[in-house]
Amino acid sequence: MKFSPSDHSSLNRTQALECIPTQNNGIHWQQLDSGEILFTYPLPLNSFFKALHRKFGKYQGELPEKKLQLDAMGSFVWLEIDGKKTVREIIRNFAGKYKVTVQEAEHAVTAFLKTLGQRGLIALC
Repeated sequence: MKFSPSDHSSLNRTQALECIPTQNNGIHWQQLDSGEILFTYPLPLNSFFKALHRKFGKYQGELPEKKLQLDAMGSFVWLEIDGKKTVREIIRNFAGKYKVTVQEAEHAVTAFLKTLGQRGLIALC
């Protein structure tokens, strides 16, 4: 079962940490030589702006794209999202890699996952 970010408000902390994030297959990403991740994805537009873009945009039918480059920590978390690891496991791995407490890692990783979910880059199941 997949959840949207708004569905997670009903989950308690333990349930949320046992969720398994998965990467959105419709998103193009690449790992740069620096090790950082670069996303390219369609810019979400409401129907008014879609109509404006179709009428005046450079390319008919194609939506503008957005690029997002993650830093080293964000890239580490992204690569941990394999459809098998729970949020809790990703937090532990992050804490070990960056030598921070589990509580600090939990705060950073969950906030980052929430942002990825809001942008449609991941789903939680």
